[in-house]
Amino acid sequence: MPVTDEDIVRDLFHRYTEHVQPPDSIAAAVTARQHRRDRHRRVVSAAAAGAALAAAAGVIAVVPGQASHLPGTARPSTGKASATGKAPAIKLTANEVALYKLSSAAASQPTGHGRYVVMMTEGQDLKDTSVIDSLTGDLWSYQKGTDGNPSGGGSVSKHYSPTAAQFAAIPTGTAALRSALIAQWNAANEAVPNSLRKFRAQHHIHPTPIPESNADRVFQQATFLLWNPLVGPDLRSALYRVLATVPGVTVNSSAHDATGRPAVEISRTDDSGLPGGRSDGSTYATYENPTTGTLLETAITYPPGSGATTPQDPQGTATTVDVTVYLSITRSGTIPSNPYGG
Repeated sequence: MPVTDEDIVRDLFHRYTEHVQPPDSIAAAVTARQHRRDRHRRVVSAAAAGAALAAAAGVIAVVPGQASHLPGTARPSTGKASATGKAPAIKLTANEVALYKLSSAAASQPTGHGRYVVMMTEGQDLKDTSVIDSLTGDLWSYQKGTDGNPSGGGSVSKHYSPTAAQFAAIPTGTAALRSALIAQWNAANEAVPNSLRKFRAQHHIHPTPIPESNADRVFQQATFLLWNPLVGPDLRSALYRVLATVPGVTVNSSAHDATGRPAVEISRTDDSGLPGGRSDGSTYATYENPTTGTLLETAITYPPGSGATTPQDPQGTATTVDVTVYLSITRSGTIPSNPYGG
């Protein structure tokens, strides 16, 4: 079911005015008035969302100490009304609208059933099947290699992932989730040497290069969590709302993944990452299913000189793109056997 302007209105009212708790009648009245105005055609923009946010801003303005900056709006000046006596128009950016739609799509998905999540992926010369225990976070991995890469099953990685219960305990309010993402990123990276960081990123163990700005941290950690199939609908929905607040994020709603599936591409180039805060220009991208908000593909583009190498380019003098396609994500009540016959 397509997301309507009413969905965006209600979501934004809930997420950005939680502290003042305006009555639902305000949002309903604004949306109804907008639809009466456009009753002869389908409303396909976020005009009603902007109108509702304007009404919400008015509610916030009369609550002492509760003013806040809403996404897609200019910060207030002196608080004086314009010469016409009307409040300035509030518009969402195209990126924000696209991410709110993904948020709504993710929130509408059912919670997964089956203890084990089975994720089949394909990358450079490899096919992988990962099995994650939602109760313990343990990981089983099977691999089919080509071009000299081995095939077979690896040993069990204990507590590889947070459990489904641990993910469910992460706060979903935008400000609280942003703080949690920064804390998670710091805890995972503060003691990791630079050489290991690059290796881990190239093998999808954890994002890198290590940046210094909070925007880098939030984007990388949010997209890293989107990779994990144990993340439930509420948290996945909240992650898209957080991404809507990160500077430098680019959204392409008409993208396709490497297999041709329609996708929403969310990408960003690091602000920093090397000593002194100099960026190496690495760009991180995630491709999401526009209907369900689930992951289809990840890609990291390393520019020349960033330290990323391949057998064909051992000196790292060319641009390197590391792509992983997520072919399927299913659930099972038991641990499946090696799907590649090894």
